[in-house]
Amino acid sequence: MTTLNRRQALGTSVAAALALAGFCKPALAGTEEQAKAMVAKAIALYDEKGEAALATFSAGKASGFQDGEIYIVVLSRGPEGKVLAHAANPKLYGMPLETFAVIMSAEATEAGGWFDYEWPHPSTGKLGQKKGWVVLHKDLVFLAGFYIR
Repeated sequence: MTTLNRRQALGTSVAAALALAGFCKPALAGTEEQAKAMVAKAIALYDEKGEAALATFSAGKASGFQDGEIYIVVLSRGPEGKVLAHAANPKLYGMPLETFAVIMSAEATEAGGWFDYEWPHPSTGKLGQKKGWVVLHKDLVFLAGFYIR
């Protein structure tokens, strides 16, 4: 093995070891700050327009509530909860909540908090890991999240 090949092999081994040890974080499709800002922006519009804001949220990119992979979702709470707005997929309006969303809506607080979950990626359809900022506001759950790469 030449010196160059040994260095390449050593570099590859070190990089793999660091990744396995958790020193290399996965890249994010969005940021925590972007998710928090999206939720704050949605709550402000809801406070201004009331339930009329829900239709705005579901208008997709044109609404300003979808920025790349970060978008707003509004849910009603509890076991009978439903999707009230979904900027990336308005067809989900009125759909009953899946198990994760029931748990998330039960755990949502006015102070907000982070929630990890899996959701189909819009471009691949495959389940992807997401991190979502969830805030309970006026008995509605506001959520914006991003895929973890």
